[in-house]
Amino acid sequence: MPGRPARGILTAALVCGVFLAGCTGTPEPPPLQPTAPLPPPVTATTQPSTTGPPAVPAPTGEGAASPSDTAVVTPAFQELRAALELFSREKLQEGASAVIIRAKAGQQEWTHAAGVRSRDGQIAVQTSDRFNVGGQLRTMLGVSVMKLVEEAQVRLDDAIITHLPGSLAGNSTVTVRQLLGDLSELPGGLASRADSLLGQLVTQLRGQPLEAVLRTDILTPLDLRSTVLQEQSNAWPGDLVHGYVHVGGAVVDVVGLGPASGRASPALLSTVQEITAFQFALLGGELLSPEGLVAMKGTVFADYGLGLDHWNDRCTNGYYYGHVGDVPGYGSIAISSADGNRQLAILMAYPPQPLSEKPSALALEMTGVAQVALNSGCRFQFR
Repeated sequence: MPGRPARGILTAALVCGVFLAGCTGTPEPPPLQPTAPLPPPVTATTQPSTTGPPAVPAPTGEGAASPSDTAVVTPAFQELRAALELFSREKLQEGASAVIIRAKAGQQEWTHAAGVRSRDGQIAVQTSDRFNVGGQLRTMLGVSVMKLVEEAQVRLDDAIITHLPGSLAGNSTVTVRQLLGDLSELPGGLASRADSLLGQLVTQLRGQPLEAVLRTDILTPLDLRSTVLQEQSNAWPGDLVHGYVHVGGAVVDVVGLGPASGRASPALLSTVQEITAFQFALLGGELLSPEGLVAMKGTVFADYGLGLDHWNDRCTNGYYYGHVGDVPGYGSIAISSADGNRQLAILMAYPPQPLSEKPSALALEMTGVAQVALNSGCRFQFR
């Protein structure tokens, strides 16, 4: 997609211009004084490009009542909101059918939804709508694998064929740790199978379907009722935001492609609220032992942990943790400070792109924007 990376750099530069304190290496400035609560959003209809979806309804702004409805809102948080709304408008103008964003800084929270659920209708997207969140499943698989490690049912350095005989012809030394770690370091052809193999491992050792394992390990304890593993053969939920790709010169709904989309079933469907709730619980130690969480986070010398990615946190000289989701038609980024006090998640139904298994440049752009926005947290007032 020629020109997309450059546009992403421009977007990040614009956001960075709003967050000067978060994008420089200068010492942290003193907290800004709180202002009156943030006024309602301007309800201007966003007009997409001619290649995008039909006329897009106005952004819905805040959804259900949240702590931000009563908490004072700092100027820095207002700036974060303005910059992310700018990003959302730009993506809609480029042809994205929907963008949902959730940001949190201490007691300040904001959710945003703009666009439509499907190009075939005019139903405005809601902040509670579900997306295919792709790679966010990898972090959940990491939790379930680490629970097995804590129970001594598997070791990270076990060869995967120890538990799944015949699964890796010609790659008999590949370990559980490698499958859960940096995919770029796996032997050729295995990266696309890593999550599937991890799912088979969990299913084999638990003696239950993967969805049942995830429900026991994560979804039920955290009361995440909208997060499901969706099989292609099952009916898709009505609150799903549809993603689109170009196939043979036509714009095609990914939901109807099935296995032809190039990604293995099942798909993880979730909402922006539940993805951030999962991250908050994970980083808060609610799902794993301290040792298990440390293992997932990885070391300062590695670019990737075990089912968790990390990025530099300029506010603390530590790290943000989270994951990128990138599947045909959809992109997501969910990142959080180590203490969960600052969080940001962006879900997008991409502007239609040619169907490909290669990573989308838009995923990289979303990740860059999220980092810049959270680094502005150096100016957030939490108390």
